[in-house]
Amino acid sequence: MGKINLTEGETFRFSKTFTETDVYLFAGVSGDYYPLHTNEEYASKTPYKHRLVHGILTFSLASTVSGMAAIKGRENAASVRYNNVRFLKPVYFGDTITAIYTIEKIDEEKMRTYATCRMFNQKGEDVLTCEHTLLFFD
Repeated sequence: MGKINLTEGETFRFSKTFTETDVYLFAGVSGDYYPLHTNEEYASKTPYKHRLVHGILTFSLASTVSGMAAIKGRENAASVRYNNVRFLKPVYFGDTITAIYTIEKIDEEKMRTYATCRMFNQKGEDVLTCEHTLLFFD
């Protein structure tokens, strides 16, 4: 087995502004047309007052930044676990979300890395957190 080319404390970052198009494309792919995401009239009567980006669409940025880590680590890798996914605040159309992925621990013997992912909006508010495990292989 080779070496994992990452260091503990190393970070990867990605930002994206979520648009109405993103939400409707995701709804089409996933089949999730829940009105809180797709019906402004419905959403206006909820505590959120406006349509929300799907939580799982926001969560998908964890895959983006973990993929960055995987490529730098040694390319041959697979996600084997997401733990403690927490949706902390709603994400609205037009919000810019930044995902920061931090390598917390490297286990060369098991060829795994353990990381945390934190996402925040343009106001600096935490919107999502999770833990992630990558498995590296030859």
